[in-house]
Amino acid sequence: MTVEQATYRFFKVFVPAMVAYVAATAGIVWFSDGGALPPFALYGLTLVPIGAIFLAFWAQWRFAMELDEFLRLIQIKGTLIGIACIMIIASGWGQLERLADAPRLPVFWLLPIFWTIQGLATTFISKREGVF
Repeated sequence: MTVEQATYRFFKVFVPAMVAYVAATAGIVWFSDGGALPPFALYGLTLVPIGAIFLAFWAQWRFAMELDEFLRLIQIKGTLIGIACIMIIASGWGQLERLADAPRLPVFWLLPIFWTIQGLATTFISKREGVF
């Protein structure tokens, strides 16, 4: 499989998964704010964004496994940078909340922050290695 084919297959799954994640999350927030649904229904609805997150990570995994070893390493490095940044943000901000009365950081934001950092890191590493 070529890189272009693998990229197409990745985005064919990743983009709809992220659209479903955003739409389901917005819907859950809207329904929970209005009190239109009972709590057990909201818990059930959270399975939709959870499934979308799983699908997005599965697409990332499949994409990395379809690449050659060099490009796979770039994907893994970008993912590790994203994970490291999320761990630093979550732990550091948690300490600030606990010790310095910093405002709460909703955990919801960690996923978009991860994907943004992972994408930027992968792009930066690819350019540095001369892939683009």
